[in-house]
Amino acid sequence: MARVTVKESLAFPVGKVWDLISDFGNVSWFQGLAKSEVRGKGPGMVRVMYAGDNPPIHERLESLDTKTRTLSYTIPENIPFPVSDYRATMKLRETGPGGCELEWSCELTPKGIPEAQAVAMLEGMYKTMFGWLRAALA
Repeated sequence: MARVTVKESLAFPVGKVWDLISDFGNVSWFQGLAKSEVRGKGPGMVRVMYAGDNPPIHERLESLDTKTRTLSYTIPENIPFPVSDYRATMKLRETGPGGCELEWSCELTPKGIPEAQAVAMLEGMYKTMFGWLRAALA
């Protein structure tokens, strides 16, 4: 099993960032989606995202802890990368007035590709998504 971790500082209040990412059904900050839908509410809910002709991506909220500002989710099917057993965690911490750090990590099993390639793909995706997050918060 491989592990990927990307940490980035965000020049936004921790509450503002947490409000956006903890609203798991809200994918308005994701770019390139044709549509999305939400099934359920709270832990166990699934957000389904459609992008182009690709199979829909189903992300399941596994846990949400407002006290520690941590959420975990899995992609049980249609993982958009050659991996399986994908479980991600987003952990947010305040770094000072008006700033915070987001750590986005995951564990996965590469499928048919070297571990280093799988790690690089996920690191690249997380960095792209940090850009989307910043744009949505600005």
